[in-house]
Amino acid sequence: MFIFFLEELPVAYLYDLLSLGRWEMSPLSWGIFCLAVFIVGFAKAGLPGATIVSVPLMAMVIPAKTSVGVMLPIFMIADMISVRFWWRFAEWRYCFPYLLFVVLGIGGASFIAGSLDERTFGVVIGWAVLLLIVLSLLTDALRKRKNPVALPPAKKPPLSGSIFFGFLSGLISALANAAGPIVTLYMIVSRRDKFQFLGTTAVCAFFMNWAKVPLFASLGTISVDTLKLDVAAIPVIALGAFAGFLVAKKISQKAFKNVVFTLALIASLHLILR
Repeated sequence: MFIFFLEELPVAYLYDLLSLGRWEMSPLSWGIFCLAVFIVGFAKAGLPGATIVSVPLMAMVIPAKTSVGVMLPIFMIADMISVRFWWRFAEWRYCFPYLLFVVLGIGGASFIAGSLDERTFGVVIGWAVLLLIVLSLLTDALRKRKNPVALPPAKKPPLSGSIFFGFLSGLISALANAAGPIVTLYMIVSRRDKFQFLGTTAVCAFFMNWAKVPLFASLGTISVDTLKLDVAAIPVIALGAFAGFLVAKKISQKAFKNVVFTLALIASLHLILR
């Protein structure tokens, strides 16, 4: 019956449905695309924060606004992998009311994103990633601090922290899909241990990305064409995740971050100055 159904469908329609349509890129552009996707899978498997470099890389080969819509489902697929391994360590009291203010930040971004043209949107992404590089460096500095007075352990999440980090995460995530370092900084300030950190971050990222779907769909950044590209990216995501599990424990975190920050800096400056 299924074969009969396929025979009844126009061949041209099937070809259009399954093909990548308008995504005609050079080999170099496809290479950068695959690198960006690979980094997402690699990072979600065990090196949170490394996804920061994938955003400007993707915007180098796909129009800035469209690239954000292409990246969201890729992040959502990678989130499923991350949540599968770490959800049981999540501290839900640190997810709420944080996620409530994430939604408010996404709502705030809806008033900004719709009024930006491609060039301005690319510049916004570039500056957002540069800001997040600074926040990531601040996160590292806070990790190294051993003064208990500077970062006292909290029995419950402070509302002020949930408001600030939640709204900022939602805003930056909706504009550039690059709020990972902000969530990381929130976890560091909240004094979570390694497994609580990974679990809570995975759960927050999962819900935050799903909350952006209505906005992205209404802006037209997610479409049938972008979803075709996302489907094509699934094997690369899986390969990146597999590599992440194998390599994460064997490489120097400092060396890896230096490479990530360097690539992110170059890509961001390219978006700002082009």
